[in-house]
Amino acid sequence: MREIAVIRTGTANLASVLAGLTRAKCDPVLIDDPASVISTDYVVLPGVGTFSAVIDELTALGLVEAIRQRINEAKPTMAICLGLQVLGSSSEESPGTQGLSVFDARASLFDDGLRVPQLGWN
Repeated sequence: MREIAVIRTGTANLASVLAGLTRAKCDPVLIDDPASVISTDYVVLPGVGTFSAVIDELTALGLVEAIRQRINEAKPTMAICLGLQVLGSSSEESPGTQGLSVFDARASLFDDGLRVPQLGWN
């Protein structure tokens, strides 16, 4: 089995991510320290909640620079949902909160009245 590290963001749907990786014949392990983020072969950055809550947790754990370094070194990293959003520069959801700025993108809210598909995940 391939070991895949999942960053413990404090706000994510960890049970679902861990179950999915296990079902895919992987061996998921939780990590929350910079050294593991940098050194682990495969990392998943999950996310559920608010942009600012995830950024606050990553900052408190000292993971911001470790994640940036990992991605700059082109190490295999998968970001899911809000995990992908925080890699951008900002979000309309949390004005004034700076993202990791791995790429120049801003997460935008859907316009009022826009029909959004229900994917059946809830």
